[in-house]
Amino acid sequence: MGVTTDGTVVEDLYSVHRTGASTGKVVAAARAWLASLTEAQRQAVTFPVSTTDYTQDQWRLWTNVDGDRDAGLSLADMTEAQRVRALAILKAGMSVRGVENADKMRHLNLYGGQLVDLTDQFNDELYWLTIMGTPSATEPWGWQFEGHHLVINYFVLGDQVVMTPTFMGSEPRVADYGIDSEYEGTKSFEEELAAGFAFLRSLSAGQRKVAITAVSTSDRDLTAGAYSDNAVMPYEGISASALNRRQLAKLWRIVELFVGNVDEPHARVRMAEIKKHTHETHFSWHGPTDDDAPMYYRVHSPVVLIELDCQDLGPIGKAAGWAAGSNQRHIHSVIRTPNGNDYGKDLLALHLALDH
Repeated sequence: MGVTTDGTVVEDLYSVHRTGASTGKVVAAARAWLASLTEAQRQAVTFPVSTTDYTQDQWRLWTNVDGDRDAGLSLADMTEAQRVRALAILKAGMSVRGVENADKMRHLNLYGGQLVDLTDQFNDELYWLTIMGTPSATEPWGWQFEGHHLVINYFVLGDQVVMTPTFMGSEPRVADYGIDSEYEGTKSFEEELAAGFAFLRSLSAGQRKVAITAVSTSDRDLTAGAYSDNAVMPYEGISASALNRRQLAKLWRIVELFVGNVDEPHARVRMAEIKKHTHETHFSWHGPTDDDAPMYYRVHSPVVLIELDCQDLGPIGKAAGWAAGSNQRHIHSVIRTPNGNDYGKDLLALHLALDH
């Protein structure tokens, strides 16, 4: 079903059609990586693009926490040539900024491991890649890149792409602890945080009262994170229909930052789809509004859900001895496609019904 507002799926939101945005590069990159693997490795990384047994649906078994995976092949277990080809899949399917963001999540994971001397557990190579189906220009397929604080699900059908759920997070958010690391100075979520605050502060006092739906973030976590495929989330906060043009532009800036992790042509297609539902789009904020305060925001419509949450201490923060309530040192975020089209599920169902 996917994320819904009341347990009922809104029908006829998605269709199988041509977008004019090529998927040729990501198909070629996936084929090249598979060709570089041994037969045993190929068997370990390939899964059906669809299964009726949700307990065996590799798409839905992702997690953002650290720990062992039992599927796919990690960057740590690849040869250098295989790693280059694996990461080329991300470069082919994502924007330049999207790849930079993914790299930041991995690099900050290593930095955190260096900070607390746990690099065997937190590093930039414990990320697993799997292929769903067979890379094709016409038939449905996809890939999943999964590890601590970084999960990308990427479904392809012809020239259509669904890159959700995508989870990104970091602890620490900024590498500014003065340790001997090549990633000292790395910063994450700078634009996403700034865009959220800029939108909130563009609201009038009356609008802000509607948008801020909780003054504390103590009970707030991502509602639609791992293992929450069928979360029920009523709309909350302020409707985009109550915004003026300047405020609406700031709201779209938030959405663009998350949607824009996919390659630019597909990001433009996706933004056009989202803007068709402008008057059904809502924004909500939980927590204080000070620049460095722990907070949460959400953008939610029938076709997109974005959550950004300032977490309390994670394993790195606890090992580092940070004080609880550590402001914006630890962040989680997720983007979803509600009403059944995460992992391209609705497009896949339509394809099977219409073309088979």
